[in-house]
Amino acid sequence: MRAVIAAQSWPRPDSGPLPVEQIVRIVRDAWSAAAPHVDLEVVGVPAGGPRTADALAGDTVSVGGATARRVGGVVVLAPAAGTRWEPGALSAALLGLAAAGEAGRVVVPLGDEPPAGDAVDLWGGGLEAARAGVAALDIVALVGSDRPLLGFAGMSAAVRDGREHDAAVAVAAQAQEERWSAVAREADPVASRRALLGPTRLSDEPGTGAAGGLAYVLAAMGARLVPAAAACAELAGLDRAAADADVVVAVVDRLAAQDLDHGVVSAASSLAARRGVPCVAVTAHLAVGKRDLMAAGVAAAHEAEPGEAALADQVRRVAHTWTPRR
Repeated sequence: MRAVIAAQSWPRPDSGPLPVEQIVRIVRDAWSAAAPHVDLEVVGVPAGGPRTADALAGDTVSVGGATARRVGGVVVLAPAAGTRWEPGALSAALLGLAAAGEAGRVVVPLGDEPPAGDAVDLWGGGLEAARAGVAALDIVALVGSDRPLLGFAGMSAAVRDGREHDAAVAVAAQAQEERWSAVAREADPVASRRALLGPTRLSDEPGTGAAGGLAYVLAAMGARLVPAAAACAELAGLDRAAADADVVVAVVDRLAAQDLDHGVVSAASSLAARRGVPCVAVTAHLAVGKRDLMAAGVAAAHEAEPGEAALADQVRRVAHTWTPRR
């Protein structure tokens, strides 16, 4: 039997997350102790945010205002410092790669983290000039949301969600909608694509409202928006590891409805479905019921307390439950 585990995040008892390398070690040791006869592979899978490259193996160089890590034939960018993208620095990095003649795919992980600054600053001297400057690059932006830029399900709706009765929030959301509507009126005619099915205006496309509008700005420059979970699984090698798995397990700090759509559990579930094998989740915070788990293709979710000992104990229990005895 072969078990493949996607290890992404786990909280400490006090505050802050455990390092991914430590999670991988704890999970590997606990499973191996409980089921030593099982062929096991534990893969550290990044969450798809700006610091995704930190969890991937490869050579790293500085370019513009970012770092570039080459993973196979793909270049994955990360902020030079901090956990958020600064649009001007990201623009300099993309222009630097284009000037250097980069021929591989350039991945910009966004997740759903707003930038440190105005997203439109990415265009610098204007959209047309920015598009021309990076036209030679194959840019892929990883997004952690299906939210469009505008409308009832757009960025302003996300701001108001759960705070509809807060007058100040309503005013801020309306101002944001008006501002981005003005941006879209100028950018949509330049960047929108012809389509037989689905939206033709870029601002209506799913994912353009991710990361505080930075996804839209990148897409207007010619980037393709793709779901972060599946892309990160591929970059980390989870898809290769799960190609012959008999059970796929995801270890995450929380499991809510959004995580079933955009987290590593969704990627693990898709890979398990290809094989027709069960997908199991281990989490420190379970916020969905069995019906949602079943709809997402997750056979079971096991909850444990934060901390190393609780994680190891739950992984041992899962190993006993989901692997046959000798």
